[in-house]
Amino acid sequence: MEESQIGTLFYFGARVFLAQKGLTTDPHSHYAVSILISLTSKFKVIEESGNVLEFQAVVLAPNTYHTLSAENSDLIVLQIDPYGIDYASVAARFGRKGISEIPFENLEPVLSRCKNLFHEKVNCHTAKELFEDILACVGTEKPSRVSLDPRVLSATLRMKSALPGSISVPELAKEAGFSETRFMHVFKLQMGLPVRQYQLWLRLHEAAKLLKEGGNLTEASHAAGFADQAHLSRTFKRMFGVQPSKFLGANTNVAVHFCV
Repeated sequence: MEESQIGTLFYFGARVFLAQKGLTTDPHSHYAVSILISLTSKFKVIEESGNVLEFQAVVLAPNTYHTLSAENSDLIVLQIDPYGIDYASVAARFGRKGISEIPFENLEPVLSRCKNLFHEKVNCHTAKELFEDILACVGTEKPSRVSLDPRVLSATLRMKSALPGSISVPELAKEAGFSETRFMHVFKLQMGLPVRQYQLWLRLHEAAKLLKEGGNLTEASHAAGFADQAHLSRTFKRMFGVQPSKFLGANTNVAVHFCV
């Protein structure tokens, strides 16, 4: 990979935004919806049956078992919560099952900005805007913005300050002035993912920083509050279909930004 052609990974809670030059995965399925876009050559999606499909852009519905072969593609990947506001517009157009091809001409308004992801010309703010503009091209409308409740914001700051430990949901709810049930509902509505999953991904953030600084998986796992390196690896592979060393090792060409 050329030095100027690095990959970039952004994590926004329930949203994942990846640009990677040449990407293959093991067979896998995951909770998240995936939107895949190649800026260069077409890529292959291999179904569980072994049937091989070729696309320039595609939506993979949640829990779609597949293998990705995009070793010759400059690939953009968006992953979103199937129960969040992001997916509603996409599902209205393509449905909530299986594999759906996206007409590539629909993406013309965002393609030039997507190329910037390979040159570190995008920060958390501009990446979020681009993410939402891609969703607007793929779906029927741009996702509506949600103003963050100050009590939810305070809870996220408490969780960050407690790392590598965690704070119980009852304690967070009490501090926010909610019942436990109401707090969990409001938190997921505002943040796009459950409280416990948010805490898990905060730990992944800590592990990522340590790995990028040259630490090994064992050190990063324990320092970030994971039970062991297998727990960290399982969490990451469940999300991406690859081992964390693909993106988070000290010698990778992927710039990682956890914007939480």
